[in-house]
Amino acid sequence: MQLPRGLHFLLLACAAVPVAYFGAQAVAAPFYPGYSLFTVTASDLGSDRSLQPWILNAGALLTAFLALLGSAGLAVALPRLSASRLLAYALSACVASIGLASAWAGLHPLPDPRHDPGALGIGMFASPFVCALIAFRVRRLRPLRWVLLANLAGFALCAWVLSGAAGVNLAAYGGLAQKLAAAVCFFPPAAIALSTLAHLRDPSGRL
Repeated sequence: MQLPRGLHFLLLACAAVPVAYFGAQAVAAPFYPGYSLFTVTASDLGSDRSLQPWILNAGALLTAFLALLGSAGLAVALPRLSASRLLAYALSACVASIGLASAWAGLHPLPDPRHDPGALGIGMFASPFVCALIAFRVRRLRPLRWVLLANLAGFALCAWVLSGAAGVNLAAYGGLAQKLAAAVCFFPPAAIALSTLAHLRDPSGRL
C-alpha cells in the first residue's frame, strides 16, 4: 500500500524540527553583538540584546509549527510499524510539547518574565527516553537502539552539567551546554521519524 503523501509530509516535518531550531540560531548569531557559541543561549538570540531578535523568534515559531505537524505524523505512522499506540501517542505528546514550548518562547522573548514555558516543555525532556524505548520495542527500528542509548548518556551528562553538580562554570559554558541539551532532546524524534518514513516507503519490508 502506497504511503499517503500527507503522512510523508508530516514525518518530514518532524525530521525538520532540529534543522529549524538550530538553523534559526545560525542565521541569528551574526546579529548578536559579541556572539559566543559558549556563552550565548538560543533565548539570548531572541532577546532585546540582539540587533534582529525577530530571526530567532520566527525560527522558534517555525520550529513549533513543524513539531506540531510532526507529532500528528508520529501518532499515525508508528502503529503502522507495529508500535503500540501507547508508545506512539507518548512520543507524539513529547514532540507536541517541544512545539508548544517553542511557540511560547517565541511569543514571549526575553526579557519577558513569561519566557520560560515551564510545564509546557516537559515532554521535551522525556523524548530521549521514549525514543530509546520505542527503538527497543519496535523490531524495524532496532538499528537505532544503541545510538539512542548513547544519546541517553549524553542527556544525563547535560543534566549533570546544567544542574551545577559537575562544577562547570555555566557563565563561561552555559550557552554550549544549553545547545547540547537541546540536541539530545530534539534529534531522537527526528531520527525515529526518518527511519519510520524509510520503512513505510519500502514496499518489500526489507529495510
